[in-house]
Order: sequence, then structure tokens, then C-alpha cells
Amino acid sequence: MLAVGLTGLTACKDDDSVDYTQYYDWRDQNSQLTVNLLSDIRELGNAAYFTDSIPSISEPYAYCTVAHIIESANEDSLRSVHRWFTPFYNSTLKVHYTLYNPDTVMARFEEYDVLDDQSKRNDAELMNKIFGIGYAKGMDGYEVKADTLESYQVKFYEGFTCSSVIRGWQDCLQRMHIGDNWLIMVPWYLAYGQSGSGNIGPYSNLYFRLKLVDITYWGGNVDEND
Repeated sequence: MLAVGLTGLTACKDDDSVDYTQYYDWRDQNSQLTVNLLSDIRELGNAAYFTDSIPSISEPYAYCTVAHIIESANEDSLRSVHRWFTPFYNSTLKVHYTLYNPDTVMARFEEYDVLDDQSKRNDAELMNKIFGIGYAKGMDGYEVKADTLESYQVKFYEGFTCSSVIRGWQDCLQRMHIGDNWLIMVPWYLAYGQSGSGNIGPYSNLYFRLKLVDITYWGGNVDEND
């Protein structure tokens, strides 16, 4: 699904014919990174690179998505009115996103010793370089850099609701304001889980640059199980 567009973004069902034990080392690496980032947030607060932990709405006992705020609507006086508005579960949205290749992210983290070194994980200049934030601007003003992390997709996505996407997006989007631009890491269990999807392998954390461009239909604040 993810490899051909985000017109699903819903978790896949597990395939009983697949031996998922072969992915357990990858699972443990992704899980440990999530634990490390959440620990950084608790210990360092605003000094951490990823400074927000987003509790899961649909999975109360799961770890949360972690977010680095690139741009906040609250800090832009021209959009200050939007600080009051966040989407409902069934609002229709327009976003711009970059989906990074999770294998490439992990390889780059290993290259720079980010996984095991807290100081490097929270070195803003290094992390911005890895994710290409603040470098030469490319299409439509969004930052791109030729030698930054490989991206599967960089595109606008619209006409979808929070209820139709992966849980990590649900959790973030319902807390975002129009104009907010976040770098988020979605733990594998709030993304495609054990099964993966398309080019996304099993047990893969996902990394997105996600900007809420507009709320095209507000919908209503209804129970997500309705």
C-alpha cells in the first residue's frame, strides 16, 4: 500500500505463511530506538531533538509517536488564529509529507553512531543534516538535498480523514494545527506492525516530514467507533 501511495495507510493483516522470526533483530533494533528517544524526551525535555511524545489515542498501552517540531503555526502571527483548531477524527485533510526509507534512516543512524550515543541523537545540526532540514529549498519551498536520506515519497495527499490512516498519523494529526510542520517517528506497532506493507518491511519504524496544509471539511467530533 505505502509503496504505491498513501491511499491506505492502514495496517495490514499478518500473513500466517511468513516466518516473522527472521525479522526479530530488526524489530528489537527499532523498538530499542523508540525506547531511547522516549527516554531522551523524559531526561532532556526541550534539549532533546525529538521533544514531543504523542500518546496513542487508539492504543493506550502502546508507546507513543515522537515528534520534532520544524515549524509551528502558533509561532506565525499570520496564522495565529489556527492555534485554536485541530482536526477531528473524521475531518477531511490536506497534507504535504515526505516518507523516508526506514532502512536508509537506520543505516545513517548507525553510520553516525546515533543509535547508542545520546549526545549525537540530540545534536540538532547532525540530525537536521541527516533528515535534510534547513538545507537548500527545492520544489514548492520544501527542503530537499541530493545527498540526504532516500525518500520513498514526497507529495501532497488530500481528501482523507484521520480515521482512514495508520495510527501514528491519527495520533499526530489530531494534535496538529494548520501550518504545523513536524518530523515524526512512528513506532512499528503504530504503523504496519509485524506484517509491513509493500516496500516497508515488517517491524519498521516510519519517519515522516508531515505538514498539515488544510482542513478541507471539519466533520464532527464523533466517537471513532461509530
